[in-house]
Amino acid sequence: MANDADLLIIGSGIYGIAALRTYLSLHPTHKVVMLEADSCPGGVWSTKRVYDAFWTQSPLGIFEFSDEPLKDVQTKDTYYLYFQARHFTKYLDEYLESHVYAGKTLKVRIELNSRVQKLWKETGEWHAQTTSNLYTAPKVIDASGQTSIPNTPNIPGADLFSGILIHHKDFGRTDISQKCRCCVVLGGGKSAADVAYGLAKAGLKVHWVIRKTGNGPAAFLPPESPISYYKNSNASFHTRFMSHLTASIYTPSTILTRLLHHTAIGRAILHLFWSRLQKKLSAAANYDREDGQANGFSNLRPDTKLFWQNDSSGINQRPDFFDTIAHKVQVYRQDIVSISTHAIHFANGTSIETDSIVYATGWSASTPYLSPESAYALGLSTDLTAETPSQAQKWHILEKSADASILTQFPILARPPPAYKPEQEQSPFRLYKAMIPIYDHSIAFLGKMAMSNHTYNAEVQALFAVAVLDGNAQLPSEAEMEKEVALVRAWQRRRYPAKGEAGNWFYFDIVPYTDALLEQLGLSSHRTTGVRDLLRPTEARHLRGLLNEYISKTSGAETNDTS
Repeated sequence: MANDADLLIIGSGIYGIAALRTYLSLHPTHKVVMLEADSCPGGVWSTKRVYDAFWTQSPLGIFEFSDEPLKDVQTKDTYYLYFQARHFTKYLDEYLESHVYAGKTLKVRIELNSRVQKLWKETGEWHAQTTSNLYTAPKVIDASGQTSIPNTPNIPGADLFSGILIHHKDFGRTDISQKCRCCVVLGGGKSAADVAYGLAKAGLKVHWVIRKTGNGPAAFLPPESPISYYKNSNASFHTRFMSHLTASIYTPSTILTRLLHHTAIGRAILHLFWSRLQKKLSAAANYDREDGQANGFSNLRPDTKLFWQNDSSGINQRPDFFDTIAHKVQVYRQDIVSISTHAIHFANGTSIETDSIVYATGWSASTPYLSPESAYALGLSTDLTAETPSQAQKWHILEKSADASILTQFPILARPPPAYKPEQEQSPFRLYKAMIPIYDHSIAFLGKMAMSNHTYNAEVQALFAVAVLDGNAQLPSEAEMEKEVALVRAWQRRRYPAKGEAGNWFYFDIVPYTDALLEQLGLSSHRTTGVRDLLRPTEARHLRGLLNEYISKTSGAETNDTS
C-alpha cells in the first residue's frame, strides 16, 4: 500500500533541508516526506562523513541559513572565519529540531534508511519505491545533489589489494589513521588535500597522487582578502561587483560589463586583475619552495590559470597547510596502471608500497533510481544511449547557434586554454535554471551543480523550485527554455573548458545566478541600492525577508514562517 504525501523530497543534505523548510513555511499543514538513504541526515555534513581535517569552504556569516545564525563557533577557533565541518553538522541537527510546522519538527519528517530504488511517474502521480515502502505524491523535489554516488576509478588489480581501500565518502568512518602506516591519496581536488593533510598530521607517511593525464591539481586560494574592507577572500569574491569580472552569463548587461568585455581597455583591466590574483595565489603557495623540493611540492602547481577553473579551486583554511604538505607529503603527477596486494604501480614503471588507499576522485552524476530514458527526458546527465540521433542533432544546432552569441558577449572566452576532456559517455545536464525539467514542472532537482556557497544557493533554489511546483513562477515556453538551456551550455563549454561539458559547472557564478532566479520571481528584498549593493558580500542574513516578500506577492500562501 502506498504512503500518500503532498510532496516527496529525496535527500536530507543542505538542499533537502532548505526545500523542506521553504515548502512547509508556505504550506505548514501539507504532508511532506523526506527520503534519506543513510541512517542520519546531513549529506556531506552528516556525522558519518565529517572528520577533523574537514573544514568549511565558506566562512561564518555566509555558511548558514538566513533564519538561524550559526552561533556554536568562537572566532578564536576559526581561520579568517572558516571553521571545522563538525560545527556545521551540529548546526544542521539543531536546525532540524528547532523548526516546527503543524506541531511537527523537520527532523521527524525524515524517513532514514530509505534509499530510493525506483522513481517513476504514472497517471499524474510520482511513485518512489524505497527498500521497504512505496510513496506517492503529485510533486517531487530531488535534493540528492552531486556528492552521493562515489566516482571510483576502475584500476586493474584493485580487488587484490590487502589493505584498506575506500572512497573519500567513507573517510569520516575509517580507522586508517590508527591502523595504517602509509596511505596513497588519489585525486587533485580539495577533498584529496583535506585527506592528505589530515593523515600527515596524524603521523602517517602520505603519498598524494594526481593524474598526469587529467587537468591537474586544484588551486588553493588564500583565506584572507586582498582588500582590507572584507573579512576574508570569500566575502570579497561574493559581491555583485566581482560578478562583472567573471564573464558570467547571468550578470546583467550594464555599462560596466560592456566596458570590461567589449573594449580593449576593459579587457586589459580584466587581464590585469586576474594576473594579479594569480600572482598572489602562487606567492602564497610558493610552489618552488626549497623545503618542498624533495617531496615534489611543485607538483601542486595548477596546470591552467585560476580564471578558467579547469580543476576547480579551494580555500586554504589552515595556517600550516602548505608547510605540512611540503614537509610531510610526497606529491606525484603520475598515472596509476595497476594495484597489487601491497602497492600501486605507475605508468613509468615505479611503485609505492602502502597499506591504505583513499580515492578522492569525485562523484558520479548518475541518478540510479531513474531509467536512462526518464533521466534524459527530465534533463539529467545519463547514459548517452538514451539520446536519439534526432535529439542529439537538435541540441547540436541550438548550441552551435548559441556559441556565436557567447563569443559576441564575452570575447575573452574566444581562446580557452587546452583542457583534458575524457571521452563523453553521458549526456550533459539540460535543466532550465539548472534545476527545472523543460517538459515537466512537477519535479525539480536541487544542488545538481558545482558552485560555491551552497547554503545561499540552497535557499534561493528551494524558493524558485517551490514557486514552479506551486505554479507561481512565470516560465517561458518550452522552445524558449530550450534556447536558454543551449545558451547556458554553450557558455559553460567556453567559460569552463574542462568541466563545462557536463552542463552543471557554475563555479564563480553564485551571485549573478541566484540574483537571476530571484529577479524572475519578482523579488528584491535581498538587494540594496547603488555602490553599496555592488560591493556588499552576499551573506545569509540578506535573504531573511525573502519568504515574506514572496508571500505578499503570491497572496494567500499558507505560512507560519517568521523569517
